[in-house]
This record gives sequence, structure tokens and C-alpha cells, in this order.
Amino acid sequence: MEKKRTFSVSGMHCAGCAAAVERAMKNLPVKDVYVNFASGRLNFTGEENSPTDDEVIVAVKKAGFRAELPPAGLVLPEEKSLKKDFAGLAVAMFFSLLTAVVCFSHIPANPRFNGCLQLLLLIPVMISGRGFFLRGIPALLRGTPNMDSLISCGALAGVIYSILLMIFKPGAHLFFDAAGMIVSLIMLGKVLELRSRRAASGAIRQLLELTPPVAHLIRGTMVEDVPCSELFPGDNVRVLPGEKIPADGEIVEGNSFVNESMFTGEGLPVARKSGDRVFGGTLNTDGVLLVKITGTGQKSMLGQIVNLINEAQNSRPPAAVLADKVSGFFVWTIFGIAIITALFWGFYGSIDDALHFSLSVLVTACPCALGLATPVALISGIGKGAVSGILIKDGIALEKAAKLQTAVFDKTGTLTSGIPEITRMQTVGGISEKELLSVASAVEKLSVHPLASAVVAAAEQAGVCENDIVVKEFAAFPGKGVSAGVDGNIWCFGNAAMMADAGAVLPELPADISGATLIYAARNGTYAGFFAAGDALHPEAAAVIRELKKMGIASFMLTGDNQSAAEKVADKLELSGFQAGLLPQDKIQVLTKLREDSGGRITAMIGDGINDAPALAAADLGIAIASGSDIAIESAAVVLLNSNLWSVVDMVRLSRATFRVIRQNLFWAFFYNLCGVPLAAGVFFLFGGPKITPAFCAGAMACSSLTVVLNALRLRFFKSSFSMNHRKEGH
Repeated sequence: MEKKRTFSVSGMHCAGCAAAVERAMKNLPVKDVYVNFASGRLNFTGEENSPTDDEVIVAVKKAGFRAELPPAGLVLPEEKSLKKDFAGLAVAMFFSLLTAVVCFSHIPANPRFNGCLQLLLLIPVMISGRGFFLRGIPALLRGTPNMDSLISCGALAGVIYSILLMIFKPGAHLFFDAAGMIVSLIMLGKVLELRSRRAASGAIRQLLELTPPVAHLIRGTMVEDVPCSELFPGDNVRVLPGEKIPADGEIVEGNSFVNESMFTGEGLPVARKSGDRVFGGTLNTDGVLLVKITGTGQKSMLGQIVNLINEAQNSRPPAAVLADKVSGFFVWTIFGIAIITALFWGFYGSIDDALHFSLSVLVTACPCALGLATPVALISGIGKGAVSGILIKDGIALEKAAKLQTAVFDKTGTLTSGIPEITRMQTVGGISEKELLSVASAVEKLSVHPLASAVVAAAEQAGVCENDIVVKEFAAFPGKGVSAGVDGNIWCFGNAAMMADAGAVLPELPADISGATLIYAARNGTYAGFFAAGDALHPEAAAVIRELKKMGIASFMLTGDNQSAAEKVADKLELSGFQAGLLPQDKIQVLTKLREDSGGRITAMIGDGINDAPALAAADLGIAIASGSDIAIESAAVVLLNSNLWSVVDMVRLSRATFRVIRQNLFWAFFYNLCGVPLAAGVFFLFGGPKITPAFCAGAMACSSLTVVLNALRLRFFKSSFSMNHRKEGH
């Protein structure tokens, strides 16, 4: 059985490193290998004779990197690492600037002394940036060069050539300052890039920091504060007002309002009472709760969300394939161009020109921008979705959502509330409405059908009391209705088939109840009246359908309900089409036909019930409402933690925004290299253009990586339609 596996890989510093790890993995019996440089993860699918963990670790080690099984949760940059990098950067920048001052001031005036002082000042710079050389040179010797190889070769070429000039040609222009600025500027770019990538994961960090540090654990009659990591299922904890719930659990005692906005995006707290489920990380606002723990760590809702996001951020959407292929041979191509540049200028110009332009080529080329273009946007976009209550399970689902053209909705529980309510009743034969409602409520209380609950709720709302009614010989007939004895009479409540079995003749019904679900009543085999039940539309359904239409997305509805009820909903929402009376397997066939008739348009299925699971799995994109069944959620590629339909609009908008950023990043990365490399090689200089310095090229290279990361960070400011509409409505 094939199994997806993930390893953490350390030591990667560019897309070329990721490509080297992928090449190393191809020698093992695996497929679908993808190394995400931005998150440092190796993902692959093991075949029948899947390699062991040790075999994977050894293969990656031969490529020059270290692999290990990932720790639980999401791996984010450490503060210590950033502080260390900042310290090294400060030293490098200070001494590289001093080197440049000595170089251009010609103090001391003696050329050899001046050169020796430059070399002396350059040493701290090279020590601070030693990582480039310790990683780059061995990678080049292994035949798997990376960006560090380009930088180290460029800097060392400048240093060695300058030392030779200092010895054999005193007074000639030296390249010590260029070597120092190359190392310093690349270090600056790396530190800024790391900080920006850390910021891109900020949304996920918010989730990880939701869990409080301690919980009030109840041991007998004592209350003890313990770390949340030490809680186990079955433990009882006390949660005070204003505290976060430490783990998933069930309320044993107490009532309160709980703010679940960190999962659902809904800003208003929801009422929670004894017997209700609560989730770790949510905020208890006003009451004291006694909670029995049911899920901790990876098994909690927060843990599952983090794992889901991990998998999604480490997936490779089709849009990233081209950039990853280019990154695989990018470094060797740049080395080849640098050699050709050196030979050309050495022949047509001078050795100084040859070194100047070839060194510029080595340090201006940037595989990192290509490697970061897609994954950093995924990290930022998927992370923003997660804190907005939108869980997108992989990059392929994100890309399909961005290209969505047809949205197919289930009716009950999706476009409607899913909770039937009695909208009308009628009696005949001298039976009063109060009598019929009281008897029906007493009988239906013994049923678990949703329509039975609607009858009971209607009686409670009308203030009808059935406490004195004695129900005997209750019987339920699945798919038809119920019967029971009350005061010597046999009462039946159900559909037309139930009435036929009871021998009751149904009269012609009012035309204005078309679309409602009817519960007929019969007493002793004689028709006694009916209840009309309706399923109210979600208040935001019509506005959401209109918004999707504006976005170029056609909306359809598939339902197992009757034709008239479905038609009534479709007319109110102005849907593009609908089909009613469908079984779960029928929905798959309709989805397939809908795709074929539309010319292969990307189609999403949005639903929340068990009967929606097959259709969710069969659609191009399955979108599950998290308030629905676990089976439906498992079958879907996107999970909406908030049952508000505006989340569907937000999901599409966020996906489109993310892929707009990816396209911009890819364009910038390719455009930069296509223009930057010829400029650095002196192609434009041949025709009277500028002659840029290696230091400028190093700065441009650092900026190129930083640009794609900062562009992706714009997704952090994505505004939810759900929140905006709530503000408009004054909530």
C-alpha cells in the first residue's frame, strides 16, 4: 500500500539545494518526490518496497544535507537563529564598509600596504559569512552546486585575483571590497528573507500560541496547575472566566459563552452548556466551566488543523512544476554562462573585465526567487485561510478553487438551515388546531425524526401542553410515519403512504403550500388535517449566490428533496439550475454530466451530510461545511469551519489572490534572471549600456528573493467577506 511520508531537511539554503535532495531521492523506490525549500520538508510516496527511514536519511546525507523525522506541529524559524544571524550580519557589514573606505581612499598610500589592510579587514567578513563557503564548495565538489556555490566561487575568485594583483601588479584595482560587499549584501538579503518567511507563517503561529501554558487540573478535592502538555483524555479541568480552554473536551458542569472565532471566524461568542463540546484554544468569556478532556495534542482539533496545514503547505500545485524544473539545472547553467563570459571578455577585453563580468554573473543569478515564488505564497495564503476558518488540504485544491467556474450546492443544511419548522397547519372534521397539535406533539415526542422535532417545537412555541395525554402502543414506520393510541383513538402521522396504509383518503390540498413537506394526520382511519413544514433558507444564501455570479461562477443545487420544494428554493435564490429527488449515487452522475455539458469547467460540490460524501469525493473540488458529518469532511479537499456561506466566497477570493501572487512571483523571478544575467555579463555594455559592479549585482540578487517573499506577505491583509458583511449589517 502506497503511503505519503514526510521528513525535515536541514542545511538547504536555495532552490538548488532542494533540487539536489530530489535527485538523491530518485535513486530510491519512491515517487512524487517534492522538496519544499521554504518549509524545509521532503515529501514523497513510498512504493511497495518503500525505503526505511535510515535509507532516506543516508541518501539525503550523501547529497550534503541532514534529514530526520519531523517533530509534531509546525516548524518555524527560531529566535536564537535570527539573533545569531543578525550578529554575524552586523560584523560583516561593518568590516565590508571599512574595506570599501580603505579601497577608495587609498590610505595608506602605499599600494601593497593598502591591499594588505583591505585583506585584513576582509577576514572578519569572510568568517561571518563562512557558511557560504562551508556549504557551497563541498556542494560543488559533489557535483550538486547551489546558490552558495555561486556566491563562494564569486567571492573567492575576487579575493584570489586581488592577492595575485597585489603581489605582481601593485597599484592595480583590487576586488577585496567587491568580495566583502557580495558576502555582506547576500547575508543581509538572507536575514531579511528569513524574517519575512517567518512573518508569512505568522498566521499559523497564532494558532500554535492559542493553547494556554497551564491548566487547572482537578485531582479529587484539590486543584493543581499543570502544563497543558501533561493533560490526558479523561482528566477534569476547571476553566475560569477569561481563560482559554486547555484542550478539547466536554462540559460536565457550568454554562458560559465561548469565543470560537479563532476556528470559525465568527466574532460573537456562542452559548455552551453541560454536555456540549468545546475546543482547546477557544476563550471562555464569563462562566466557570468544568470540562472533561477528550482530545489532546495531535488528536485535538487544533492539532489536526496544524497537521492539515502542514500537509497543505508542503504540497506542490501544478503552477510550481516549471519553476522547480528550472531550479534543478539553474546553477550549472549560470556556471556555464560565467565561464563563457570570462572567456569572451578575456579575449575581447582584459582580464579585469573578464573577472568583473563573470563575478557579476555568479552573484546576480538567483535560484532562490524561483524556489520561493510558490511555496512562500502557499504558506502565507493557506495560513491566512486557516485563521479565517478555511482549511485547504493541498496546493492542488487551492489552484482548483482559484479556477472554479461552477459551484454545486446541497440544499438541506447548506443553502437551508437544515432544521425544519412548521409553517402552517389545517384541521377538518371538527378537530381544533389546539387538539391536533397537542396530540401530535405527544406522539411525535417519541420519534427521533427531524420533522417530529418540528411538530414538538411548534407546540412549545404555541404554548400547547400535552402533559395530560397518555400515549399507548407507539409504533414507527421508517420512511412513512408513526402511529399511537390516544384516549381510545388510533392516531397516525406521516406521509401519503402512511395515510394509504391507514385507509385515510386525502382531499385536494391548497395550492399555496407547494414546496412544503407535509405531515398528514388521521384519526381512526379518517383524514384529520396536515402540518406543513418548511426548511428556512440561510439568511446569507441569496447574497452569496449573487456574489458568486459576479465572480463568474454559476450556482446549481442537487437535493434528495421533492421537486416542488427544490424548485421553490431555486427560484428564491435565482440558481442556474437544480435537480431534485436524487440519491447519493445519483449526485455523482449529475456532477459528471454537468462537467461534460459545460466543456470540462472546474466544478465544486458544497455539502455537509453523509449523503454528500460520495459527491464531495467525485467533484473536481469537494467543499465540506465542518458543522456536518465527519465522513463529509474527510471526503472534501476544503473544509469550512464556519457554516456561514460567505466562507465559500472567501475561499474562492483567497485562492484567487494566492495564485495571483504566485503568478506575480514567478513572473518577477523569471524576468529578473532573464534581464539580470545578460546585464551582469556585459551584454548591454557592449552596446553602450551600463557596467554594473559585482556589489550591485549581489544587492539586486538579495532584493529579488526578498521581493517575492514581501509580495506573498500581502496575503496577510486579506479581508474576509464574512467579517465585512457582518460589519455592514451592524453585528
